[in-house]
Amino acid sequence: MKKLEKVCTTCELGELEQEPGTVTGGLLHKMYCVQTKQGKYAIKALNSGVMDKPDALKKLEQAERIAYKLKNENDISAICVKPVNGKMVFEVDDTYYEIFEWFDGKSIFYPDITAVHCAKIGEQLGKIHASNICVEGLYPENTVRCKYEWKNLLSALKKEDAVYSILQENILQLEQWDCNVVENAAKLKSDQVISHRDLDPKNVMWKNGSPYIIDWEAAGYINPYDELIQVLNYWIVDQNQNYNKEKFDSFINAYRLWMDVKYEYWQEVFLCGCDAMLGWLEYNIQILIKAQNQIEEKAAREQIKKTLFELKMYDKQQMILKNWILQCV
Repeated sequence: MKKLEKVCTTCELGELEQEPGTVTGGLLHKMYCVQTKQGKYAIKALNSGVMDKPDALKKLEQAERIAYKLKNENDISAICVKPVNGKMVFEVDDTYYEIFEWFDGKSIFYPDITAVHCAKIGEQLGKIHASNICVEGLYPENTVRCKYEWKNLLSALKKEDAVYSILQENILQLEQWDCNVVENAAKLKSDQVISHRDLDPKNVMWKNGSPYIIDWEAAGYINPYDELIQVLNYWIVDQNQNYNKEKFDSFINAYRLWMDVKYEYWQEVFLCGCDAMLGWLEYNIQILIKAQNQIEEKAAREQIKKTLFELKMYDKQQMILKNWILQCV
């Protein structure tokens, strides 16, 4: 409470009118609903573990500039931060914050995601990719990451942990998926655009049937077709993670109004299609290893189980998606 009061004072948001409320939905940071005499705001307290990484602040500020540029110059429905004295991210008492004007929308998840929602997300993604913007100081990422140390991560977990046996059973498959990504990613580096890079349902707010994209912190360069497969995986599945052809058609038809899907490296794209999921899995295993309390442990375990399930379903169904895509080429 006192920290948020100081944030409001520092940023000249006005005096608090009521106790700030916690906004649910974020997995990395804490978000609060703050009502002052001047207005209503969403204040994001950024995760210290994230912000302690080298260049974290610089990358976050670049990401917010991306959102501003896409919104103001390319008609993308982006929710952008409220600058404070020219800064998009600011520090109060060793914690970094972002401020947003309150937006009265909500996220939609399966089974409520329809073909209509998919068409609108396909349009937004296509427009972002077709914009092909540049941001000062931001350059394409031409290096390929190293393989994750799955066996070392497993050995760092307690054997009695609920997810230990699940990971142990799938360790060889994880290594194979990882190997596929690292061996094929280089071919995708020659074609990159600046984009959101985390366009899953929790990062889209809906109001009056229109989508508004939030949480731009991962924004940067990516192969557009790599991201296309990632986003399709988020949006065209049902509650059992099975692909839906009607949703796919709606999405891809809207996307193709802006971007051609003819591409010489589709095989490599599909082999790399699990990269984001592998990264999220690795991150949550690290969180579980270092967790300081049961709340962190529980959240990490849930994400590990969920992501591993999604990886298996992608591996099982990627040929279906590949055939659908190639029919559009």
